[in-house]
Amino acid sequence: MLKPAILFKDELERKFEEQMYTQDFFYYTGYDGSTYIPEIKREDFLFQYAIIDSNKPAGQQLIGYFSYSLNTLNDTINNFGLYSFDRGNYIIGRDIVKKMRELVRSHHRVEWRMIGGNPVKRHYDRFCRRYGGNVVKLHEAVKTPSGEYADEYIYEIV
Repeated sequence: MLKPAILFKDELERKFEEQMYTQDFFYYTGYDGSTYIPEIKREDFLFQYAIIDSNKPAGQQLIGYFSYSLNTLNDTINNFGLYSFDRGNYIIGRDIVKKMRELVRSHHRVEWRMIGGNPVKRHYDRFCRRYGGNVVKLHEAVKTPSGEYADEYIYEIV
């Protein structure tokens, strides 16, 4: 279930701090050794959600974070952020796919980026194909924490 992230601000920040310097955090930020944590705030055209599993005990229900921006000049959804604190929990995928379908149907353009090696790539590819989107591959565009270079993918659905 998606809930406004502002309601879980402190817990989200703490969970992100616990994940710093991990491979998953690198996939989220795209920067080796990054300490960037998303600022949970109220801002026009910025949508931030906590992903909640209401079947878990109190204090363990926060399982992920999802955000995006709306550019009202060209009706584009972009600047996505998605993070799982509970890898493999189907609720994250279910809730995100539901929201993405809603965004694709209600806006002119939806676009996002992803670093190669991210385990969700096959899901992104499938979603993009289903809605007639395109993928562009930027070869060796990002340096990984291990010092190697990874590809970056840009997805668009118009």
